[in-house]
Amino acid sequence: MRLGAHRVGRSSHSTEVKVLKRSIRVVLAIVVCAALPVVAQGQNKKLPKGPEEFSINAQTAGDGGALASQFVIAITRYSTDKERDVLANALKQGGYPAFLPALRNSPLVGQLTAGTQQFDIRYAYQREAATTATGGGRTIVVVTDKPVYFVGGGAVQAKSREGYEVAVAQFEVDEVGLGQGTMAMAARVKPGGPAGVQVDDYAAKPVKLSTVRKLLK
Repeated sequence: MRLGAHRVGRSSHSTEVKVLKRSIRVVLAIVVCAALPVVAQGQNKKLPKGPEEFSINAQTAGDGGALASQFVIAITRYSTDKERDVLANALKQGGYPAFLPALRNSPLVGQLTAGTQQFDIRYAYQREAATTATGGGRTIVVVTDKPVYFVGGGAVQAKSREGYEVAVAQFEVDEVGLGQGTMAMAARVKPGGPAGVQVDDYAAKPVKLSTVRKLLK
């Protein structure tokens, strides 16, 4: 994935860390915390089943300023509760070494396209979100089966890329398909933390999905 050289300004480190922590909590609740209640079937019927596409503008800050990029997330269909439970159980019983092959063996449910590069989405889950400005929105989480981009990986003293083999995006959209979110472009998941699982982002700072827009057909 190529990041353009367009400067978009700076954000404080503390604010970005808080945003990342909120994103991780949502990911934990939807992706791997099987103990949390599933949205009622009556509510699920109101949510789109797919296919649908989202155009996303992303921003990532660095010591030299900020860079911007654009990509498209195309969801063919959303993962079922059964498919979610398979991943949750794999992580709980075997940790990341069991979770990764379980994810890669999951059905293909979409693709993330950045320029000429495509990344397979093996997990896409949604639930109703009451925090959007107009209400009636959705929280959507997608997980690719390989990393999209190693933010900071080109630095002289960059840490090892080993083990960061997925990417996790979380965003909220309102009823017309507009919203924002955050993304770990290269990540790994592991047991631990209050929810029983942690998302470990390769980047020191989160990538902001500053603009998310559903594409109309």
